[in-house]
Formats: sequence, C-alpha cells, structure tokens
Amino acid sequence: MASSLTYEQIFEAALDKVKNRFLLSVILAKRVTQLRKGAEPLVDSKGLETHEEIVFKEIVEDKLKWRQTPVQANMDDMDQEYSAEDFSEVE
Repeated sequence: MASSLTYEQIFEAALDKVKNRFLLSVILAKRVTQLRKGAEPLVDSKGLETHEEIVFKEIVEDKLKWRQTPVQANMDDMDQEYSAEDFSEVE
C-alpha cells in the first residue's frame, strides 16, 4: 500500500470509508496515539513507514470501528463578552 499509493491516495481511500474528513482526522489522531503508546496494529504493517499509514490501512480494510455520538453545546461555556453588535456589518 505505502509503496504503490501516494499519501493523498491513501487519505482519499480512507475518506471514502469514513465519509467525513474531520471525523477521519479525529480517528487518525486517536489511533496514532494508541499505536505510539504500544497498541498492536490490526493489519500487517510490513512496508508501512508511519503510524498514519497503518491507521489508513486499518480503516480501508475495515479493521477499525467507530461511532458518532451526539454532542450538546453548553452555552454557559461560551464567552459572553461579545454581543450581536460586535458582529454587525461594516459599511
């Protein structure tokens, strides 16, 4: 995989599976962290140079499972310093 595909091609193949580039970035970051802490790859990693390539291969080969969870925005945590006037259009 690593020798025949460019990084962009590997990314696009993984993105085809995940369907959301932001979610892909989160999955990639979390799984790379696991690998760096000693987790075993779920695919044959021979010939793969980076943890990122391993994760992309895991995604493409359907070795990773993920689920999206609903997130509720907590408006109390937002900075209330600004008002609608601060964002009015400049003439």
